[in-house]
Amino acid sequence: MSAALVSQAQVDLRAFVGFNTLQLSTEKSSSMIDGKSFDRSVIGHLGAQSGFAITFGKQFFVQPGISWNSFSFEEHNENAISGEKYIDRTILTAISVPLRVGVRVIPPSVENMVNIRVFGGIIGNHVTGVNHKEKSGKVADIDKTDFTNMIINADFGMGLDLFIFFVDAGYQMGLTPVFRQGDKSKANAFYLNGGLRIRL
Repeated sequence: MSAALVSQAQVDLRAFVGFNTLQLSTEKSSSMIDGKSFDRSVIGHLGAQSGFAITFGKQFFVQPGISWNSFSFEEHNENAISGEKYIDRTILTAISVPLRVGVRVIPPSVENMVNIRVFGGIIGNHVTGVNHKEKSGKVADIDKTDFTNMIINADFGMGLDLFIFFVDAGYQMGLTPVFRQGDKSKANAFYLNGGLRIRL
């Protein structure tokens, strides 16, 4: 019976590359620099990701995967009275392990080459590196120890399968803080992936 179930299951391997835009849940706050109060804001920039996923199931599916991610953001500190402004840019890299579940809108028994998918899941992001690329000299150096070891996100999105190609678009909502201490910001991100799928 188990062999029969495996033979009926639809399995495909997916390889993808894509882009993301990081947003922090508390993007505006204040900071003290040289005894002066500054308005602090964080602005997300374009990042990138690439990885693999394997899909199990027909109309309803489970999809574990792994990806390499690069997130980019700038911290702006501005004093409205003096006009002083300091900018620090940081690039964060992480290994991400998503687990998604979803449904194909069209039953594969009806149409197997073109389909629309709706999915949701959870993603664990392990921070592997931090590059404080542009330094103002007014903010303490930002490194890996400033970030939590595992950042958890909820994930929601839609995808289009077209022959051997596919496109996914989605939103990741932060569930746990990004930083170890102080700032309780959570990482949210829009993303767009495209790639190839091979049926196994």
